[in-house]
Amino acid sequence: MSNSNSGARQTPHQDERSATARLGDRVASIRLRTLGMVAGLAVLVLGLIVALAFLRPDERAAVPAAAPPTAPPVADASGQPQPGPTPASPPVAQAQAQSKFGLNAQKLLDEMRTHNPNILDADALKLVQVGDTNLARNQANLTADDPQIRDQVRAAFPNATDEQLATMTRCTAEYVEREWARLHNTTPPDSDDHGG
Repeated sequence: MSNSNSGARQTPHQDERSATARLGDRVASIRLRTLGMVAGLAVLVLGLIVALAFLRPDERAAVPAAAPPTAPPVADASGQPQPGPTPASPPVAQAQAQSKFGLNAQKLLDEMRTHNPNILDADALKLVQVGDTNLARNQANLTADDPQIRDQVRAAFPNATDEQLATMTRCTAEYVEREWARLHNTTPPDSDDHGG
């Protein structure tokens, strides 16, 4: 006996349900293992993003530390600029860099320390400011007890004794005279305002 359908072409079975119902069946047929793999991949990507955020180099660490500024050039006997010594400490280098007239903060500190050992590197900025103020006066010859310098030193060092004020005034006056002479290519008027 033969089947009447044996030679006939069969048409594919068409699901006559709505698209939403068919989509629901497909979602339901996804295996649990596939869902686990997708969730694991999402966690891995999220972890990688977080790790990269924390491993990013610090911008401050990427910038190399700046070298302390060197002393401004000073003129030799023939008027040619010569580099001064590099200050040993950051406060001295910063004070020197802020000088309007290129004062050598280390030399000014050393001048003070020859007579007043209590001057600290941290005081360099105060000394440079007093020196700059008096260079701006544009006077070649200052007295060892110059009242303007004395008042500025007293304001900068309110705890200084009268003896320290007198010494610091003399030292500042002498240093300012030498710097004025250097800037104007002349000889300082006094070789020593210290009185000996």
